[in-house]
Amino acid sequence: MMRVLRSVAAIAAGYGVMSLTVIGGIILAASLFIPGGARAMAGGPPSTGLPAAYLAANLATGALGAVLGGWLAARIAAFAPFGHAIVLAAIVAVLTIGSAMSVPTGPQPGWYPIAIGVIGVAGVLAGGTLRAAAAGYTRDSVDRSRHDASPGADARTEPTNT
Repeated sequence: MMRVLRSVAAIAAGYGVMSLTVIGGIILAASLFIPGGARAMAGGPPSTGLPAAYLAANLATGALGAVLGGWLAARIAAFAPFGHAIVLAAIVAVLTIGSAMSVPTGPQPGWYPIAIGVIGVAGVLAGGTLRAAAAGYTRDSVDRSRHDASPGADARTEPTNT
């Protein structure tokens, strides 16, 4: 039961870090690149379109948030760190599909929801890969531990001499 709760917490924390990073990035990018700053955005996005620098900053902070979120999900996970990053990436992909299929509103270009989704999925997987590698998990080590473990034994535990 605790492993399940920790898995849910890992995914939720990773998504939370992603969200907070993106929100902070939007505020910062609006302050820097939108005429009138973040206060001007409070009344809604400008009808003339969003500056390219604002979009680029959002894509960059989205990538940073995704890497951090994937890394954190893998770090908190009690087992299968990269597997948790995959689940988070799948959640991002599903949300991206929903966003990309909706009718565009506001001044965002049509390609933007797809781009932010692709960057999000790739970033989460990159963050999960970084954490799994730092923790010593590789595909070869996981395959060897599964092969060496007796049926029903936890692949990460050492066999006991009895």
